[in-house]
Order: sequence, then C-alpha cells, then structure tokens
Amino acid sequence: MIGVILAIKLPTLLLLVWAFLRPEETLRPGRRYWCVFGVAAFHVLLALLSFKGKESSLAEMFVAYPLLWAVMLRNPLRRALPPPVPLLVMGVVTCLLLWFEETWVIVDKHSPPLNHYIHYFGFYVGMAATIVLLYSRVRYSVLQTFVVGCLWGVLVEQQFLVPKMLASGAVVQALLFALYIAPVYGLYLAAPRLLFLEEFDRPTRTSRWQGIWLFVAISVVPLATWALWSLILRPTGFDRTGVP
Repeated sequence: MIGVILAIKLPTLLLLVWAFLRPEETLRPGRRYWCVFGVAAFHVLLALLSFKGKESSLAEMFVAYPLLWAVMLRNPLRRALPPPVPLLVMGVVTCLLLWFEETWVIVDKHSPPLNHYIHYFGFYVGMAATIVLLYSRVRYSVLQTFVVGCLWGVLVEQQFLVPKMLASGAVVQALLFALYIAPVYGLYLAAPRLLFLEEFDRPTRTSRWQGIWLFVAISVVPLATWALWSLILRPTGFDRTGVP
C-alpha cells in the first residue's frame, strides 16, 4: 500500500508543480499540457477500473476532474462566458464546478443525491467566494495557489486527521495520507486560477504574506459559511440522514 501511494501520488504532485511553473504553457499543446493530460487520463482510468470491483471508488476523479475542466475543457468553457468574465459570474461558475465534485462521493457512498448536494452547498459558496475575492485583488501564481491548497487539505481533511495522526505519533500514516489528499485540495485552488487565468493575471498587488492570507481565509471561510448554511437549513427540517 505504501509503495502504491508513493508511486502514484508523489509523481502526480511533482508533475503538477512542474506544469504550474509556467501555466500559460499548460493551457496549450506542449510538454506541460500533455503532462497534465497524462495525469488526468491516468486518474480517470483508475476511477473507471474501480467499477470492476465489488465497490466503486471514484476518489481519483477528485484529481482528474479539475484538470479536465481547467485545462482540457477550458476553451469551450471560456467561449460560453462573456470576456472579460465578471466577478459574480466567476464566483458562480467556480462554485458550481467545485460543488459538482460531490458527485463522486454520492456514487461511492450511496448518499442521497439531493440532500447531499444541499448539505455541502454552504461549504462551496465560501470556497468560491474566498477564491474569487482574493484572486481578483492580489496576484497569486498558479503554483502558489496549488501549494497553499495542498497544505490546506493536509490540515482540514477528515476533521484535521493529519494533525491528529502526528500528535498520536503515527508519522508514516500521516505522511501517506497527506500525499494522498494534497493534490485534491491543491487543485481546488489552482483549477479556478487556470480557468480564469487572464482575469486573475490583472492584479498587480503582491505581498510576502499573501500565501498566508489565502491559507487562513480558505481554512476558515468555507467552514464558517458551511456552519451558517447549516443554521439556515435547521428551521426547514432538513434531513441529512445517510449523508456522510
């Protein structure tokens, strides 16, 4: 198991870091473009192969899907939007595209679809708002957003599981889980940056603290909006039975 994770996840992280060093080259056919295509195709294949087992495991789509819509399908998506894309439209598109990723959890966990989507809506609203508002004011590189996203996922996934593992002394397990989850969250932040590359390239403001601002905001705001959304749903009698 350790060998499998290292063989798949570590190369994935390294290839994406290399590709995102020059994002403009990642968006057109060339070495970086085909590198991203290969990562996406490989993870799609892993997800599809899971259907041959007793249970499906579409977790690999969390890596493949953002790459597909941010790079491979970028031009058709952009043609459907008015240039330059307004902030509100960017926020709505980002929210919907990221929110759709819950589909893979619904399939794997046999979660009730409508209730599942409703339950997690508040989280993705906060994520999209954080991304669009910060990216439109401060110039973040694509690589910077990816790295911050990786660190964010390592912190918050499964209710701070990695910090809990480290605190209990399970260092190897923590590192392996971190490798597994890092590209998922890294792409949550990098994919919108790639999709709206031109718009988010416009800010000229930079700061040595901007990575920390993004890390803190993306770690706090989505959880806060999710909690607020839960409070809004409570008086409606919303039933989240069966929703993981």
